[in-house]
Amino acid sequence: MNISTNNMKLNLNKSKIVEKDERWIEQDIIVPDNMPDAIKIINISATPYINDIEVNNGRIKIVGKMNYSVIYRANDEDMNIRGLNVSYPYTTNLEKNNIKNKEDIIIKSRLKNIIYSLPNERKIAIKNEVSFDTKIIESVNVDIIKDFPSGQDIEYNKCKNCFNNIKQKKRSMITSSEDVMLGKESPAVYEMLKTKCKIKDTEYKESYNKIMLKGILEICILYLGEGKNICNERVDVPFSSMVELDNISDKSQFNIDYIIRDLNVRLNPDIDQKTLNVDYKIENNITLFEKEEVEYIDDFYSKTRDLKYDIKDVNITASESDIEKEINITESISDIIPENSKVIEYTLDTNGIIPMLEDNNIKVNGIAKLNLIIQNKDTNELESKTIDIMVDQNFPIDSAWQNSNVHIKVEDVKLNVIQNGTSIDIKITISVKINLENILSINSVENIEDAPINLKDISSINIYIVKPGDSIWKIAKKYKTSTENIIKINKLENPDVIDVGQKILIIR
Repeated sequence: MNISTNNMKLNLNKSKIVEKDERWIEQDIIVPDNMPDAIKIINISATPYINDIEVNNGRIKIVGKMNYSVIYRANDEDMNIRGLNVSYPYTTNLEKNNIKNKEDIIIKSRLKNIIYSLPNERKIAIKNEVSFDTKIIESVNVDIIKDFPSGQDIEYNKCKNCFNNIKQKKRSMITSSEDVMLGKESPAVYEMLKTKCKIKDTEYKESYNKIMLKGILEICILYLGEGKNICNERVDVPFSSMVELDNISDKSQFNIDYIIRDLNVRLNPDIDQKTLNVDYKIENNITLFEKEEVEYIDDFYSKTRDLKYDIKDVNITASESDIEKEINITESISDIIPENSKVIEYTLDTNGIIPMLEDNNIKVNGIAKLNLIIQNKDTNELESKTIDIMVDQNFPIDSAWQNSNVHIKVEDVKLNVIQNGTSIDIKITISVKINLENILSINSVENIEDAPINLKDISSINIYIVKPGDSIWKIAKKYKTSTENIIKINKLENPDVIDVGQKILIIR
């Protein structure tokens, strides 16, 4: 006979899988015919973008492009410092047997290392080590039992937990091409040398069945200005998008992940020498969910019948939260800048910083590389310099994190370098993001049926010796009795605490 239940359906994320894969991508940059020969490479920066992915039989094919900014010394008496900004496509594969479909994965790319050489004046050979950070977030429908209708002679154990019940996931793209003007006091652009960008100040606003996404694309540019001066400017490009979603309610909450999938910054001479054309493509991954506190049955049995059912045990993320910690580093370095020179650009490479969980502490240590571009005031010559900055910080784990999956990454960096003659003062703030997943094992039970059992085969009186991992509930289930009966017979003051080796009297 089938046993009826009162159920509740939840759509939950399985515990996420976070993996990193490194791939070397080799490319040759060809100096175009309208540019002078390259005599020496001063600085090269590269940014990998992922334009598309394909999932097929446990393999992810990644199609993307590398954006390069090359500053080089040119064979040109009039303008010996030149900049080259080019893009080259790439394709690579990742083996992921646990991938089922494209919708479950989020992949971010970042440059880990770059090696380059100048075989001749027209070719630059480059090897890029690119890290592909993959998150696999698969959803599963879980059918949990709220209770049994009365009169079915079933003992059950209830628990209560808070769940992030997912209502919808949606991936969309913000694509735009905009003209952005430099400030009135900024020199006109002769040639772009280097660009870098990041997303900041993101926010969202709900509106009926839609959500408005807003943010700023901050673009830093290094360029040759009028009079051969090297200029450093920052422009903000606002972006926004309206995304339609189902099931938005007063209880709705959102997780939104932004990824820059493509970017091109170039001078727009058709307007003037101070206007940049910015093409960008930003992917946003939206999860709409509601927090629900649910009381449900996690185990059950009958004292008089044998219950048979289909059970599926799933590790799910009941809820998750993000915590940010800041690492502040202040350092002064003497006699590092040549005489009569100035720092015109600086960046910090944090790929050598490794955050990890170890001995109940979050450890963030390694070497950050401070990259400087320095110009001689007399000759206008440029040179690059790299300085190693030691990072060694520990954060103790809060006791509330003990049963969580912990994912750690360096999220953002604020950097300020002040030059004092031949010395520099460095101030660094590194933001470390700690993602905590509250992992639960949920039993999804279906098709409960009962069959009679011969109670004569079960002794009416037993003495049970408590073993590791036992509870009053487990003992009662084993002997087809009730927890109340065991507690009463054994006069247990605190039934939640029983000792290994303790004798428990059981009378059915």
